[in-house]
Amino acid sequence: MLQRIQSVFLFMVVVFGVLALLLPIATFTGETNILRFYLYAVEDLSPDPFGAAASAFDRWFTLPLAIGQFVIILIAFITIFQYKRRMLQVRLNLLNTLLNVLLIGGIFYYVNLFETASEATADYRIATIFPLLSLVMIFLANHYIRKDEKLIRSANRLR
Repeated sequence: MLQRIQSVFLFMVVVFGVLALLLPIATFTGETNILRFYLYAVEDLSPDPFGAAASAFDRWFTLPLAIGQFVIILIAFITIFQYKRRMLQVRLNLLNTLLNVLLIGGIFYYVNLFETASEATADYRIATIFPLLSLVMIFLANHYIRKDEKLIRSANRLR
């Protein structure tokens, strides 16, 4: 039953998650440095190769966000194939909702941290909205999963 609408919504969560991993979240422009923030790294685009702006933020610094996004993608992908166990799908979606909210909070925390540390202004990119869209898709998937469960329970009562 992969053709159900909730499977499409969960697939969109996977697509938005992959896009959020690959595209930059924000670009920080200061007087002497330019930084690009991805979920997996901070890239220094400064013309001065010896600038110390990005050296304070190595690859390990943003690792919690990358791991969180990978777990969200993995849970959404697993949830798609749990179509026979609807209540497990609902619980996995609730866990995914919690992780998504934590990821969104973490993104804005890191952006604030980068702004203060690099003394630059943030310019948010399109990838910032993907976790929010994922959250909406999870809510829609949960709605339709519960609707299916209600329909099946009513059909069982008629027997």
